[in-house]
Amino acid sequence: MTQAQLYKSDMLNQKYHLSDGIKSKRLQVVEKNYQNNIVTDYTEKIKKLDQDFNYGHNSNHYWTEPEQSLFYGTPLYEVASSSQKLALNHLWWGMMYSYVSYSEAETIDYNQITGDCFSAMGGKYKMIADLLEHESEQERVHIHAFWKVNYQTIKALMGKEAFRKTSRQKLSQEPKAFKYMYQSLLLIAKIMLNRQESFYSPYFSKLEKESKFDRAKTRGFFHGTGNIPSPWLRFFAFNWGSSPFLACQYYTVRYIANMLLKNQEHSMSVYFRKINKQGQFIPAPTAISYYHFLDESFHTTTSLFLGRDVYKNLPKPTTSEKIIINLAVYLAQLLNLQGISGVKRGGFWGDDISGMNETYKIFRSRLFNMSSQEALHWLEKCYCQEHEGFHQSLSCHQRLLSDARKFCSQLDYLWPVNREMRLMAAGSSIEKTIQKNIKTFKLFSKSVALEK
Repeated sequence: MTQAQLYKSDMLNQKYHLSDGIKSKRLQVVEKNYQNNIVTDYTEKIKKLDQDFNYGHNSNHYWTEPEQSLFYGTPLYEVASSSQKLALNHLWWGMMYSYVSYSEAETIDYNQITGDCFSAMGGKYKMIADLLEHESEQERVHIHAFWKVNYQTIKALMGKEAFRKTSRQKLSQEPKAFKYMYQSLLLIAKIMLNRQESFYSPYFSKLEKESKFDRAKTRGFFHGTGNIPSPWLRFFAFNWGSSPFLACQYYTVRYIANMLLKNQEHSMSVYFRKINKQGQFIPAPTAISYYHFLDESFHTTTSLFLGRDVYKNLPKPTTSEKIIINLAVYLAQLLNLQGISGVKRGGFWGDDISGMNETYKIFRSRLFNMSSQEALHWLEKCYCQEHEGFHQSLSCHQRLLSDARKFCSQLDYLWPVNREMRLMAAGSSIEKTIQKNIKTFKLFSKSVALEK
């Protein structure tokens, strides 16, 4: 532990422990987690790996187990060359952490929004706001490292052409009616929260003035891989930063996102320890994943205790507050967890047009150098025919489903559809996935034909 870390830990003890006296056991657990996070150096290690990263120095090694590769278990993977398989392992890492980066960028905003609400509660709850700001500082380091590695990887394997957007990717402007929809939702929220102005988040008000939620449509967990209209994003953000109960319950949703990440990163941490024990070369992305896994363990603990325990210090939630958190968990299932992917293990939002477009670009790039017809042929074989890749994804999906149910079963205010994760469970079907993919592939094929 460095002197700076010791000093910061001592100051934390003085600031909260001595000034507030004896705190509830629930808040003591949160504070202990905060202290443990402060004295680690995982974020600093990620920053150093980021600064020194060069794709060429890491390009000849797997970054995680081969099973965590794009197209693993598909007919394409069976005929791919050794160099292509290595590239698919690297691209899987990049695509996974692209999703994580978007999710963490969203988290930074919501940490601040909920943090304002905790600060407004005063006393010992201000510690939670400081904890969340510390986590946001770590997220910024994570995001920079992920994007740097991903950019160099895609550029090296697929060329600059991979960054060009096609007409299929261009986003249309949201309807003007969304403005009126949001005004209606906001009015409803204010009525439901019964004039809790003292808890309103100044940071959320700042984002509103800057039209942040109008411009930002990322593809992370909290924005439903880009599928939640901005009026609903702003509606939920307002609620997270206006009600102490809902500020806690945002972390119910964040804990589900944490579990989704852990579902993949646990295997990657095992891979790091294995090759480290064997004295093998450790690629920088492998090390970044490992230290990120350790960093995120503290964030996961924060989510768990805020979402599951700290809200019990507060007055019982109103009917309207219960409705809002149930809607949020329902949407998290619907947009992030109700599916499996045959080409990307851990893609639990299923295979959509966007995913097929990314796959098509990979096939058409210099990595495979396929014609349009060849690319469509392999797309159909990978997405629309049963193979081992679907079974690998299904196994991961069912493991996460079991973990999510254990957590949600402890929250008695959740509706049965959320407590039992019924939407997620409905997505555990290879047959349904393939039938859906066949329809999606037909639409995608038509869009390709129209572009020619």
